[in-house]
Amino acid sequence: MKNKLISFYKKNKKKIFSFLRIIISVSLIAFLIKTQFKDIQSAIKILKMINIPWLILSASTHVFGIWITAIRWKTLLQTQKINLNTRFLTSTVLIGFFFNNFLPSTIGGDVFRTYDVAKKTNKPLGTSGSVIVVERFSGVISAATYAIVALFLGFTAIGGQSVIIPIIIFFVICIILAFLILNPSILRLEKLVKKIKFLEKLKQKLSNVYNTFLSFKKYKMVLTKILIYSFLLQFAVILNYYLAAKALGINLSLTSFIFIVPVVATIAMIPISIGGIGLRENSLVYIMVAMGVNNEEAALCSLILFAMLIFIGIIGGITYSIRPYFSNYISKKEISKIKTNQNI
Repeated sequence: MKNKLISFYKKNKKKIFSFLRIIISVSLIAFLIKTQFKDIQSAIKILKMINIPWLILSASTHVFGIWITAIRWKTLLQTQKINLNTRFLTSTVLIGFFFNNFLPSTIGGDVFRTYDVAKKTNKPLGTSGSVIVVERFSGVISAATYAIVALFLGFTAIGGQSVIIPIIIFFVICIILAFLILNPSILRLEKLVKKIKFLEKLKQKLSNVYNTFLSFKKYKMVLTKILIYSFLLQFAVILNYYLAAKALGINLSLTSFIFIVPVVATIAMIPISIGGIGLRENSLVYIMVAMGVNNEEAALCSLILFAMLIFIGIIGGITYSIRPYFSNYISKKEISKIKTNQNI
């Protein structure tokens, strides 16, 4: 019996963990609703007073965020001689939101983006994947930097708990990792890899990924530009949270969200739920309540922000469904133009 259970676990390991993540996400959202709302009527009363223009402005930050993500990605891809138009990359980013929100994986969207570019350009998955890793890491560095800025602005605690040391440690780790990506030879890891057979075999299998990382050392100006894009993207997320809170009449300053957003984003990275769902919403409510916001208003704010992500995910799913038809239509038009030119 024990052997059968072990065998079943090994065969269905991914499905089991995916199912557990779904359960955790659903449970956390249910916990949020149950513990933060007195009754449905009080929540409806707050919703009736919502400022629609501010809400629309909050939602519109996602448009900018998707566009700047595509531009950042395109800039990194160009360092690897991969030239794709912004329209295609924007559609892939949108579809990535769908995979992040509706598939039981915290990196579903990144996996799709890696595969989509590799398929479109016939480039190795390692090259496409390495670009995504560098892109994501630039986002982590920007979040850590905003968190450090928040410390200087006086946001040093959540409730009675100091966050100075965790934020500084997080920031230092990010800087060290960034330095190692640009200077992988500094620790003489090459010699260590050659001495250990297991690592040498692994390096051979991942040589393309390794070489792609090494290539970024030549593009320091490009990486600087990528960081600027990441700071802009992070600020768009901060505005998204701030404007949603403002729509509900929550009296928190923009500088408060410079502190809140990086902390919430870091907590959401913990890989125990679907795309951070549940973790993100509960941590946001906890911090906002600690800053003096009413429980119901904080909970509604987190759920509205969550609904925006779900809505974008649905648009991404629709894009995923119809994009092949548009691609075929465009291809037929291009063939028709070529034939017309030949006849002329």
